[in-house]
Parts: sequence; structure tokens; C-alpha cells
Amino acid sequence: MNVSQVKNTYRDELLVAFAGEEFRTDNELINFKLYNDDYTVEINGKEYRTRDCRVSAMPFNTPWPGHQRDFAQSESAAFISIYSNEAVTLRVKYKRGFNNPVIRPASKGVKVKMDGDVAEFTLTEHKGYVLESAGAHHALHIFYEAPKTYDAENATYYFGEGIHFPGTVTLRDNDSVYIDKNAVVFGSLYSEGAENIRIYGGGTIDNTTEERVVENCYEPYAKGTLRLYNCKNVSIEDIILTNSCTWILALFDCDSVNIDNVKLVGHWRYNTDGIDITNTSNVNIKNCFIRSFDDTITIKAIYNYPHPIENIHVENCVMWCGWGMNCEIGVESDAPEYRNITFKKCDLIRSSGNAIDIQNGRDCLMHGITFEDINVEIQNDCMCPMLQKSADQKYDPPVKTAPPNLISIVNRKYPIRQKTLDVVTRVECDEFGRVSDILYKNINVYLDDGIEQKPMIKFVSCDANRPFENIVIDGLYVNGEKQTNLDLFNVKIENCNPVTLK
Repeated sequence: MNVSQVKNTYRDELLVAFAGEEFRTDNELINFKLYNDDYTVEINGKEYRTRDCRVSAMPFNTPWPGHQRDFAQSESAAFISIYSNEAVTLRVKYKRGFNNPVIRPASKGVKVKMDGDVAEFTLTEHKGYVLESAGAHHALHIFYEAPKTYDAENATYYFGEGIHFPGTVTLRDNDSVYIDKNAVVFGSLYSEGAENIRIYGGGTIDNTTEERVVENCYEPYAKGTLRLYNCKNVSIEDIILTNSCTWILALFDCDSVNIDNVKLVGHWRYNTDGIDITNTSNVNIKNCFIRSFDDTITIKAIYNYPHPIENIHVENCVMWCGWGMNCEIGVESDAPEYRNITFKKCDLIRSSGNAIDIQNGRDCLMHGITFEDINVEIQNDCMCPMLQKSADQKYDPPVKTAPPNLISIVNRKYPIRQKTLDVVTRVECDEFGRVSDILYKNINVYLDDGIEQKPMIKFVSCDANRPFENIVIDGLYVNGEKQTNLDLFNVKIENCNPVTLK
């Protein structure tokens, strides 16, 4: 692969030319493209190019079949980073042709004005946005943020402007990684047992070159873009993670982790969960944009973990789940207790399975969990999720569209994992989990017209001797109107005592 760097001619833009674009990954020949050809973007009168990435084209998933997902199940998309302390006006051309373009999150009320074949809109609030040019396909992801100055010279690992191929970078105590906003780092960041780690800078970690070969996502057989075990005092800020071969940003048995303004985009391969918080406590996630193929933010416990999972707070994030769950607690819940967990001021711009989800798969107590000021967008073009049961099966859902479940709490006996040396076995659990003191406060649903199937609200305990206790919905709004009943939803409630709607 020949790489040549050319002179910067645009401020805040990476200009790197690939002389040879083809290389092998996942046993297939894949074209890596740095730039996207679909969009032409002008920002405050100045033209910029957009970066290219691959995303899932359909909610079509399967348990690990021994090989990576078919590349034909992905599609091109674009992203661009904008740094400004002032409002920015974008004029965008889309070569495939606009068809009712919209800006998400809907809660921000950004309006698109068409000027011939040009879409024009203004952004005033720093955030991650999506321009959907003709539905969900081939979207433009826009990361609009304030300029920052970094102390880069003292970083342990410095990745300046350009393209880098370090492979796996293993971090130790007090290490810091700086990735310039005009840098692409092909590889993974990995650490085990380290303290005081910092990862920052605005640039991109791209995991395209790593190949996954085994099913287990818990062990470091594949690293993904960023994977940490038993680490403490970690700061991850202002980076972009793309094209992971497995879980994207995975924390195992960590403590005191801050994740701020991290963007996850361009993920389509199997088990590309967004942020996996596994056997980990004292986590703060804020100001992030997460578009994952699989579960978006998920909180888990594995391997008979003896401590509570606690003090996990997610705030002001934009989330797009291509398959599975958006805000998820469980289903791996092999810990005695989950407590003090909040999702607040988040925009779930697209969901597939469940938008807001609790799954207790073990004899575990989940309580003290709050979802507050959550905006959930449910579109009339939501594609129906399907399991792929054979290699030659094509995506052909029984219905064209299917809305996600809005809220779901279930308990079920999910097999736990036990590990002896390097052998992992699954063991059936004996008891259903317990759930209590769950608060949904100010849940705002943006519901498209023309949705034939009502979104579901589901609270089901599978054990009448372990009913869910004290579930409260304090403020449920549909298109701005407060609901005094649940008539707009398909409701299933079993063994709950009580469920309160305020």
C-alpha cells in the first residue's frame, strides 16, 4: 500500500492521497476510501471535503458464523468535523439527489431549506448531527464542536497529521496518546492493569486492518478500536473511532473512566457494539455521538463478578443503533447488583430493537436506574430487524417497516459465562432477576405519521414471585403532547407492582 502526504490547502482538513487503495481485510478485498464522493459541502462560504466510512445497510444480524459479515450488507456514508465558536451555515450538494432531507436530532429543530439542488441549514449548538438526504441511507454525519488547544508535546504517543500504521498500541501507567485532528491511526489502543491513561486530540482510530477470527468478545483475541482491562483513572476525549472488527470501545473491570466528545461512526461488522461497560463502575459518558451496528451503550457483568455495577452516568449523547438496543442495561448481568445508573438528555435518533432497555438475565438486583429527558425518534421507515440463519439467506423481512420498542424491562434466564484458564463455558442460571425503582422522567417521543404498528412499552417479569417493583413514568410526551394514558402504544405488563404514569 503506497501512501503519500500532500500539502494542506484547506484549514482543518486532512489531505492524504492513497496511491494504491486496495488492501486485504477479513479475507476480502476491500477498497478503503478516505474521502466520500456523494457530498459537496460548503461551510460559511468555504468548500470542504467529507470523509468516507462504511455503515450497516440493513438490520440483518446473526451469532458469529465463523467469518466476518458480508461486505455487501454495508453501504457508504460520510462524516465531517467542523471546528468553530460561531454559528455555521452549511450548503450541501448530494449527487444521489435529495428527497425530503432532514437534520437529526429532531429536538434541535434545525430546518433544511432547499435552494435548487442545494440543501442549506445553520447549526448554532455544538453537537453531533446527521443529515439524512433521502431516508437513513448514505447519511452525512456532522461533528460540530468548539476549537481546542491541546498539550500535545508531552504525550507518550504522538500521532501527528497524516496516516499511521502502528498496529496495537499497548498503554501502561501514566501513558497519554495524542492523535491530531488531521491524523488517521490504523490499529487499536489496548491496555491491561494500567492507571492514569489519557487519549485525546480530535483524530481518528480506524480498525479496518484488524481481522476477527473467533466468537468470544470478552477476551482480547480481537482488540477493536479501543479496549481496556482492569484500568483506573482513564480519560478518553475528542477522538473518532471507526470501522471496528468487534466491540468498538470496550471497558472490562475498570474504574473511574471519563469519556467526553468521542464520536463512533462507520461501523458495520458483527458485534460492533458502541460502548460496552463491562464489570466497570464510576463511568461518566457525555457529549458523544455513537452510531453502532449493534447495541449502542450497554452495561454488562460477566464471569461471576462479585462487586456491584454502580455510578454510571450518560449525558448529552446522540445515539443511533442499527441492530439491538440503544440505551441497554444487561442482558449479561452476572453481578449481585446494578445501582445508581442514569441516562440523561440523550437523543436516540434511530433505534432498531429497543430504544430504552433493561434485561436482567441473572439472579441480580437492578434498582436505582433513571432515564431522564430522553428524546426518542421513531420513523415510519424503520427497517424490520432480521436474524440471518444461513450464509445464502438474503435480507427479506416479513414486513417492510417495524418501529422499535420504546421501553422494555424483562428478566430471563440468560446463560452465564464461567472461565477456567482460557476456557469459557456457559452455565444455566437458576433464578430470575429482580428489578425495582426504575424512573422514566420526561420521555419525549417524536413519532412519524403513517406508522401502522404501535411502538411497544413492555414490563414483563417471568416470575410471579419476583414482580418488578416501583416503575414510574413521570412525563411521557408524543410530538410535544403529554400523555395521560398509554393508548398510543402497544402495552404489555405482567407481574409488576405497580407501574405508575404521571
